[in-house]
Amino acid sequence: MKLDMSDEDFEDEMEELREPTRSDRRIKGIEYRQAREGVFDYKTLEALETLKKMKVVKEMLWVVSTGKEADVFYGKSWDDEDIAIKIYRIHTSKFKRIDSYILGDRRFGRVRSNIKLKWSWARREFKNLKLAFRAGASVPEPIRVHRNIVVMKFIGKEGVPAPLLKDVEYEELEDPEGLFRAIINDIEKLYKNARLVHADLSPFNILYMDGKHYLIDFAQGMKIDQEYAHKYLYRDIYNIVSYFSAILDEAPDPDEIYKKITGKEVDPYFKMEL
Repeated sequence: MKLDMSDEDFEDEMEELREPTRSDRRIKGIEYRQAREGVFDYKTLEALETLKKMKVVKEMLWVVSTGKEADVFYGKSWDDEDIAIKIYRIHTSKFKRIDSYILGDRRFGRVRSNIKLKWSWARREFKNLKLAFRAGASVPEPIRVHRNIVVMKFIGKEGVPAPLLKDVEYEELEDPEGLFRAIINDIEKLYKNARLVHADLSPFNILYMDGKHYLIDFAQGMKIDQEYAHKYLYRDIYNIVSYFSAILDEAPDPDEIYKKITGKEVDPYFKMEL
């Protein structure tokens, strides 16, 4: 798959909106209809058509997950490879906690309109994902962002997404100790190599397949010099430690992990909001 890291604005004219094709109709069921009602406004259809004209997306087949602010669809690239198409809802997003994540992030200017805020949020996820990928963390390979749509490599098999770690039975984990170390190592790679904190990491935002994990959902990721970054870093570590404490022989200490990664003692304030 060709990895295109450019996110510049394309001004191609869009052909008139067409009636659904046979491949469009392959997306069936109430879950798709609900996603379509919330996602496919005129601006999003424009963006999707542009990605098709740019030969990034060949076809979008079915919804694989729905969330508070975005839905993810399974699709095919023009190289016939599996891709995930994440579409941020412009008008029906339920995500309200944006300010604390963007405060002090100089990569994104002040955005006034709701539509451009979602475009900025998509760019934020793509740029954070790109930083994480380049830092060597285990994440889906980023491909392209356009307006409120982020395209990345699909993690799964034959259109079925890899399960979230929260949905995997403990006995199905091949090597819990090794998996724990690998996730903590990725947190450290983000911090030291990308100067980035995921800021919302938990078993709800980690995919698991064939003994390997993948960190996902990077829109809330923040640079380590932002005001709340270290508080969220400690929360990320605490969430992962809490999950694995039930299955590891010796419970890890989140304070020690935090100090190893940052070289700093934990601020007692961080623990007050857990």
